[in-house]
Amino acid sequence: MRTVRYSLVIPIYNDAYLARDFCIAFRDVMEKHLARKNIEDEVELIFVNDGSADDSITTLKALVSNFAFVRVIDLSRNFGQHIAIACGLAEARGQIVGRANVDMQDPVLEIPRMLQALEQSDTDIIVGVYQERFSKIRDKLSAYFFYKFFNWLSNGTTPQNTSSLRFMSRRYVDAYNKLNEKTRFPQGLDNWLGFNHRYISIAHSERKDGQSSYTFKKRVKLGVDAALSFSERPLRLIFWLGVAFLAFGAAYSAYLIAWRFLSPDPIPGYASLVILFVTFCGIQNLCLGIVAQYIGKILQEVLDRPLFLVKDRYEPSQKARDDEHAAKQ
Repeated sequence: MRTVRYSLVIPIYNDAYLARDFCIAFRDVMEKHLARKNIEDEVELIFVNDGSADDSITTLKALVSNFAFVRVIDLSRNFGQHIAIACGLAEARGQIVGRANVDMQDPVLEIPRMLQALEQSDTDIIVGVYQERFSKIRDKLSAYFFYKFFNWLSNGTTPQNTSSLRFMSRRYVDAYNKLNEKTRFPQGLDNWLGFNHRYISIAHSERKDGQSSYTFKKRVKLGVDAALSFSERPLRLIFWLGVAFLAFGAAYSAYLIAWRFLSPDPIPGYASLVILFVTFCGIQNLCLGIVAQYIGKILQEVLDRPLFLVKDRYEPSQKARDDEHAAKQ
């Protein structure tokens, strides 16, 4: 395959209407960064259509005809954002590979600064961290508590407000592509892979148009996946919770026996016994639910189905390249 200097992977799910503006902004920034007009010999922009339910693929195919540096990978169905990103990384041909979102909340203008920081150091992955996050209070709070919880579970040091915008060396991407697990949490995988990390402060912008498809429900699912994929602590907590309740039950039983023999009054506490019974049942079901989640993840892995399936690939033709060259002359 023809190699390029830079690759950038963009997952698409029902938001290809933003892709043309992204292409224009990206082209302008990279032309200035590379000090040349025809950037397709050094740059590729890979859109991965993650089974969009709308007509996104038609929009993306038109971009391939209009921009000589654009490639499109069309997945057979919706596999999820992080699997779509994994597909893009596997397809990327760049010596430096990045990923971003199409909504441009991570400003495209930040890309050259991050590329320079990566190229001028021995860093393998450079990740943007927001100076200030323009999000709903609910999203800010959920992100704050999530990273606190995740770092506690995994003994990690992932900073708050990390962005989707990041760039990676070729050796890092090659190592990432060897991972075949189905449940993916990028920050956790970044920590597990090791290599040399660097975080750089970047701006955060309002979403250009529309609403994110990343709902609160999906955020919760991501949190559960992260906890189950990168930590055994929930299982250990179940063990110690069982020990604590066993000790409490033994102590309470001893109390009831002592009351029966030392007091002439009937043993009180029918209501408390009912409460204890309901509480124990609730705790038991919670523990079984956590174990079931782990078993479900194990099932996904042992089935060993492909991580993703590609339906079509759309590459720029030589005619598209010639037409773009002519338009710039």
